[in-house]
Amino acid sequence: MASESNNVQRDEMSAIDMNGQAAKPGKEQARFPLCTVMSLEKFQECKDQFAHYGELMHSLSRAIRYCKAEAYKDCVIGTIRVPQKKEGKEPAFTFAYYLTEQSVVFIESEGKLKAWLSKHAATLPQSGTPSQILVSILEQMMEDDLLYLLHIEFEIEQMEEEVETGIAKEFFATLTQRRHKLSELNAYYMQLGEIGEFFQSEGCRPIAQNEQEWDRFAYRAERLQSYVQLLRENMTQLRELFQSVQDARQNRIMGIITIITTVFFPLSLLTGWYGMNFVNMPELQWEYSYFVMIFVVVVIVTAEIIYFKKKKFF
Repeated sequence: MASESNNVQRDEMSAIDMNGQAAKPGKEQARFPLCTVMSLEKFQECKDQFAHYGELMHSLSRAIRYCKAEAYKDCVIGTIRVPQKKEGKEPAFTFAYYLTEQSVVFIESEGKLKAWLSKHAATLPQSGTPSQILVSILEQMMEDDLLYLLHIEFEIEQMEEEVETGIAKEFFATLTQRRHKLSELNAYYMQLGEIGEFFQSEGCRPIAQNEQEWDRFAYRAERLQSYVQLLRENMTQLRELFQSVQDARQNRIMGIITIITTVFFPLSLLTGWYGMNFVNMPELQWEYSYFVMIFVVVVIVTAEIIYFKKKKFF
């Protein structure tokens, strides 16, 4: 009997709830299943069943750019923007939620949340309060985030090795992509942490009475945010390392150019001196002047090279 009951309950969440089918409204408010996912069009059709339809619709009327929660007397509403765990600025999916003591309703326009819930149905609770279901879904969305951050850390280590060996390719393009993604994740975890703390406040009672679960959720979001901040610091240090390597390379090049210029400066002086073609320059008429000039040039260059090596210029 218990198994049959659980199967019925699971079917109710995965079928009826996913289609956003609500029961007929009672005296105060419509009775929705424990967890409901509905499209934006369905939400607009059922607007009379939501006391704070206008407030939530204000957030849904434009692109959802951040995560938030707002408490009212009989409900908590908010929005969630989940970043992609890969390159790209577009979010993995966005949705809004309408939480009451009886149910939690998710509103989306693309169907991505519905597909995600169907995929992770086995790992989500099949019973409990609406607040427990909401926090479980948000926690599940962060389940693999640590692995993604570890992947970014591994990429940073690889980039550091490439910088040290001098084979870094498209360094700034890759660095900029990682920096933008880490900035997005930092804001995401910070907002989730604030939501977790918000649900523990007096303003969310009696809608959210599972304070320990929200405290654990907030703590996890804060830990992930701290990890992201550490990676951002590593990215900054990596950029400074790359810049210092480039500066050292440029300094070596400039040093070589300076040495070459210094070596040939006396020769340029001799060339300019005897290139004036004055009439009364007796050495120009001497038959050994050319060989003497070669000897002087060799002596000058040899003396300069010995001096530079002694001073460890190269």
